[in-house]
Amino acid sequence: MRKISSLKEDPRFESHGSFVSKMMGALELTDVQVDALLNPSNIKCESTLVLDIVSFIQNSEKLMVCGDYDADGVCSTSMAIMIANHLGIEDVGYYIPNRFNDGYGVTKNTVQLAADRGYTDLLLVDNGVKAHAEIALAQSLGMRVAVVDHHLIETPLEDVLVLHPDLLDDYFSTMSASGLMYLVAESIDFLTNKIKAYGALATIADVMPLWGKNREIVLEGIRTLNSHNILNIDAISKQKNYNSQVLSFSVIPKINSVGRMADMVNMNTMVQYLLSDDPKLITQYASQIMSIDTIRKQKGKDAKEVALRKISGDDLDIIIDNDIHEGVLGIVANQVSSATQKPAILLKESGEVYKGSGRSNSVSLKDLFDQLDPNYFDAFGGHDFAFGMSIKKGLIHDFIKDAKDIVTSLSVTPKMSDAILIDVPLSAAHFKALEVFEPFGEGLKLPAFIIEKPREYKIVRLNGFGYKYVFDNYWLKDAVYFNNGIGKSELENARYLEGNFSLHPKFGLSFQIDVLK
Repeated sequence: MRKISSLKEDPRFESHGSFVSKMMGALELTDVQVDALLNPSNIKCESTLVLDIVSFIQNSEKLMVCGDYDADGVCSTSMAIMIANHLGIEDVGYYIPNRFNDGYGVTKNTVQLAADRGYTDLLLVDNGVKAHAEIALAQSLGMRVAVVDHHLIETPLEDVLVLHPDLLDDYFSTMSASGLMYLVAESIDFLTNKIKAYGALATIADVMPLWGKNREIVLEGIRTLNSHNILNIDAISKQKNYNSQVLSFSVIPKINSVGRMADMVNMNTMVQYLLSDDPKLITQYASQIMSIDTIRKQKGKDAKEVALRKISGDDLDIIIDNDIHEGVLGIVANQVSSATQKPAILLKESGEVYKGSGRSNSVSLKDLFDQLDPNYFDAFGGHDFAFGMSIKKGLIHDFIKDAKDIVTSLSVTPKMSDAILIDVPLSAAHFKALEVFEPFGEGLKLPAFIIEKPREYKIVRLNGFGYKYVFDNYWLKDAVYFNNGIGKSELENARYLEGNFSLHPKFGLSFQIDVLK
């Protein structure tokens, strides 16, 4: 276990103090990355594809924008509409799919309805690279189609204008859909405050690497948000100071809650909210967003408690709960997996299938699903640590048996902890010095930290959301653990607490525990 006192300092950051130099040394940054941190770039994309999207919008007769139901989807849709309005295209139509009824991406039904209502031009944002049949239908109905997407291209689209990071230079090669729309706006000198803010928010929401153009967008967006002239975000964040962590925990989950609770609220209203400049409308809708987010949290909390009671001694937990809200399946699966340190799959009955979400921090879910019979599924996909699926109802028992058999043969490759043991007192000033190099996140993650639990402490319950250690005679005031699925004895028996620090303008330095050791 690495100790902070023995970490090597990176001399390239010596002017920023010992703590910063040690943290940057722990990240083992390349010279190119160091230069990006010390000398931030501002590079404009010169690709003709960006200008082709501008031309597509500008030449639209009646434009329809089809997005997606997450933060990147609604932000990129809103940005596309603002750009179109700026280019003189009024009455732009838009549609965000219902995650339960429509699923991901544009559907044939949406295309047909758009054509029936006289739309002549279809812009697909944050989806489209897999929509071969839907695009073919649109073209057969006489519609022009363009795609702005960042998802994996499996089969290239033909005879369709596509703006995708894979088709751009390295500096722009890992962008979200909103990041791509930012490039379009920048090409016509239309970087408004909202464009900057939504580009940053969506880049963080979609966990894009914070290098290249992404870093530039997030830096500019956070700077803009800290001017507090975008009520649409201020009204739901209630924060005085923005950074990547505030966006991740205080803004993005609230936007995504609207999409997750699609049986209660229409995600299309989120686009209306992001576009609005009416303070009264913004304030009213913001309170609704907060209410929806509160309901989502409660449903997640309830589902987590039920799921934790159903965990087994098997190497894989497969939990069926028909009362769980579909919008929190992934969140709760992740919480169960974190609590048990085993892979977990949560399922609920939905028509003729069981819809589910899997999470793992040990066994590769991709390896597991690669060995399962594809005939079990109506749809499935994901990566090593997260998977989504729809399992045919009549095959559910075979699926469970096979999955549990297969997982026993798979190697356990846990996410490696690079946590650093804090063996010297730290203060808010140490982390304040690090803020110079915000944003931190994907591609530039600070290591987790471990503190040895002091002898003098008391444990306080957090209204059913977990626990808090309150320390006496210690350099750290307290540490919170948002896990309600454990007993007080586990907290008392823990010797080490692994987690992350955050710096709050009012409360100072705080520590959130991820793992008890």
